[in-house]
This record gives sequence, C-alpha cells and structure tokens, in this order.
Amino acid sequence: MRSWRVPVLALMMLLCNVTVAQTNPDSAAAPAAQDMDMGAIIALLQQQQRELAEQRQRLDAQAGQLTAQSDKITALTRELDALRGVPALHTSPPVQTQNGEAQLAEVEPQGPPAPREEAAESLVTAPGTIVTASPESDSDTPTETAVAAAQADDPTQELLSSFPGAWRLPGTDAAFRVGGFVRTAVVYNKDVLTIPDRFIVGSIPVQQADTKDNAAQSSITANQSRLSFDYRDATSAGILRAFIDGDFTGDNNTFKLRNAFGQWGRVLAGQTWSAFVDTNATPEEVDFEGLNGRINVRQSQIRFSPRIGRDFQAQLSLEDPNPQLQNGNGVTRLPDIVLAGSFQPNNRLHLRTALLGRQIRGQQDIPGTSDLEAGVEKAYAWGLSLSGSFSTPLFNSQDKVLFQLNRGNGIGRYVNDLNSIGNYDGIFDESTGNLQLFNVFAGYGSLQHWWDDSMRSNFTFGWVEINNPGFIDGEAYKRTLRASANIIWNPTEQVDTGLEYLWGRRQNKSGDYGDAQQLQMMIRYIF
Repeated sequence: MRSWRVPVLALMMLLCNVTVAQTNPDSAAAPAAQDMDMGAIIALLQQQQRELAEQRQRLDAQAGQLTAQSDKITALTRELDALRGVPALHTSPPVQTQNGEAQLAEVEPQGPPAPREEAAESLVTAPGTIVTASPESDSDTPTETAVAAAQADDPTQELLSSFPGAWRLPGTDAAFRVGGFVRTAVVYNKDVLTIPDRFIVGSIPVQQADTKDNAAQSSITANQSRLSFDYRDATSAGILRAFIDGDFTGDNNTFKLRNAFGQWGRVLAGQTWSAFVDTNATPEEVDFEGLNGRINVRQSQIRFSPRIGRDFQAQLSLEDPNPQLQNGNGVTRLPDIVLAGSFQPNNRLHLRTALLGRQIRGQQDIPGTSDLEAGVEKAYAWGLSLSGSFSTPLFNSQDKVLFQLNRGNGIGRYVNDLNSIGNYDGIFDESTGNLQLFNVFAGYGSLQHWWDDSMRSNFTFGWVEINNPGFIDGEAYKRTLRASANIIWNPTEQVDTGLEYLWGRRQNKSGDYGDAQQLQMMIRYIF
C-alpha cells in the first residue's frame, strides 16, 4: 500500500503549494516555502524508487525459489512414477477373446483364452488399465528397469493392464475385484439319469425301464452361481496375483471351492486346473457337466511356466495324485508330474500337447483284513493329450474347430465322465491281489459357428472308451458317446442366454446299452 500512497501525498502537497503561491503573489516567504517543499518531495520520490527497486529484487528472488522448488517437485514426482509405474504394461498386446468374452491366460494363470463358462476364474479380462507409467516420465532408474525386465517375461503382465471393475488400493499399485455371476439352469430329462440337473453320460441306466419308482426328473437350479475374489499387484520380480472362487454345488447348496491359488511371475501354487487340462480348446456349452471325453480336473499343484521364444510356452507341474481305485483305497505318496507345451503363433491357431506320469498306489479291500495286513500295491501310469483350436473359413472368420485326443493307462480321474462316476484309475484282481490299471481312449471334436456378433452355436461330439481287464464282469463301463447342439445369445455383454439339446449313450462290456436325451436352458447374469 505504501508504494502508491507516498507519491500521491507528495503530488497533493505540490499542488497545494502552487495554489498558495498563485493566491499570494506578493508574499516573500512563498518562493522559499515552495523550494523547501519541492526538495522534500523529490527526496521522498527518490526514497520510494529505491524501496520499489528493493521490493522488485525480493520478488524476483522469491520467484526463483518457487521455480527451483517446482523443479524439485517435478523431479521427485518422476522418480516416484518410475518406482511405482510399470512401463510397457499399457502397450502390451491386447488379451485375446474367445466366445465373445475376454480371457486370461489359462484361468488360468497362463496360456491363451478359455471359454466363457470359465471366464470368472480365467487368469483374462476385457481392457482397462489400472497401472501405467507416468506419461511425463522419461527416467530410467534401476528399479524401473528391474520391473520392466521382470515383466517382459511375465505370463501375467496383462493381468494389470486388463483388469476392469477393480478397486485401486490407496497408496499402492495393487487392485482388488469381486466378480462372478448368477446362473439359473432349467433341465428337462426325457429319459432317466442318476443325477437329473446335468448330463453325466456314464450315469445313464442300461436296459432300465422308466417306471413309477424310477422316472425321468427335471430341475430348476441356481447353485451353479459363482463368486470370485481377485487381487493383483506389481512387484520388481513380476506381478503378484491371488485368486479364490467357488460355487454353491456342495451338499445342500453349500459353498464349494473351485480355485484358490497364488501366482508370482511364472510360478503358481494352489488349487486350479491341472496342467494336463487345455481350457483354450474347450467348447462352449450350456451343460454344467461338460464333455464326457474332456480332460477336466482341478487340484492342488506347484507349477512353473517358462516361455520359449515368442510362440511357445512350456509348463512343468507337480500335482496331487489322489488315486481312485475300485475295491481298494488309494494311497498318496508321489505327486503326479505333468509336462506340457503350447504353440500359438497367432490368434487363429492354438496347439497343445501334455504328458502325464504318475505312480498309483493302493490297498485292496479284503473283508476281515486290516489296512496294515493288506499291504500296498503300486503301478506306474501314463497319459498323453493332444488338443487345439483353429479358425476355419467354412462360414466366416469367427468360426472355430476345437478338438482333443487323450490316451493313457490309469488316467481315469483326469477324464471328465470317469471322474464324475469315480474310481476309474485302477482295480484289484481279487484272485491274485494285483493292481490293474484301466486303459482309456477319449476325446472330442467341436465346431463353433457365429451367426452374428452376439449369437453363436456349438456342435460337439465326444467319446470315452475303456479297455477293461479280462476279469471284470459284463456290467462294467465300456463306452460312452455324447452329442450336443446349442445356440447361445448375448443380449448385452453382462447377460448370457442359451438353449442346448443333448444325446448320450452308455454301453457296458457285455454290449448292453442305454440312451438318454436332455434339454437345457440357462440364463447368466455376470458381475
């Protein structure tokens, strides 16, 4: 305020003196007073100019200090972004989709996309960035370099760049998401099935009439609804993920655990799909049970998944053996070993092969004999699986052919239909006490055709064949066949509706067989 008041007062005094001098021209004291006042005013003006110059210098100094502080803040911000950011995440290749829904590498934690039915547990989702490097950051700190190097060979790098609907945890680069779906299924059985709410081909009665006491039943259920919890974070040694999900298919609609695993970089530990499973070659179906000839089991494991070049990925897994035997009890000792490799040069072709090795140990059930007296028998089992999918120009570019061929000794627990019935790894010969394994050949083929961008159909055929040991009687499971056709429509991205017709046949070793038909309808609300 002083910077403008003093000059104004000085000018007012000057005007007053001039006025007095003009009013009293004869006064002798006027010139002297005028000279004295002018000198004082000039001195005041000179003093004010000096003060203004000093204030300007102080303001310039303060401005310099603010600029320096701003530069420091900018530098610190860049360093912080470099420490917390994940460069190249926002430029990683988009996650591929199958059946209209984005997927994560194999549920799974690794590999290409899984079908819609496994989307909630699949380690892939639609685009949505939660962690990216600062656009202003051009630093190359050691920590930033370590993060980039670790995630350049990280099978889950898409898990952070593609994580929609997640909550960012304050003060971190971690995020958390609750997901799942509500699924209602309507099942109409034309023929008798032991379990009426799904299509288990091995449960079809052979030469059994539909009577009052044993009639075909239908159902409306919602226990296949699912709930999942997904946590992901970026570290200098790769992306950390923890995932848990389950449905309500337990006894009396209780919660049943499906997946519970942790994944850090290329190492996974916990319960999820076996490395012997190829979720990326699984046809899309309405039936909750799924294909009879598909390799389909979730179990606890420790898995390592190195990438070999750009198009190849390997998997080495140690898994819970849990042998299932007829007229005997399985003994768990050595883990099952799975070695798998997948080849995917582009989005139109996926090929995968897997080799399973296991030791099956068990004790025979002998009436009147304790487990200690029975002793332990063992046999070595093996399995080989070849599967894949490829686009076909038969109708349009979205259409796909999917297939799987499985062969092995003692792999019954890994084959879907045999696993649902149970106890088809091996059997004891009661006359000799020797443990014999079931030789299995199973597989399927499927064509998926897209009518438009929201509607598609799947036409699928699967089979299971068992070469039974000679001492087994004629009522033993010999072969199952299964055929299905469906139409699935997404009115919106969050809603699935589907209608499916299924036919199946079970044939026993004696040659007797039974057929069954089923019609299913489902609607699913995804959240």
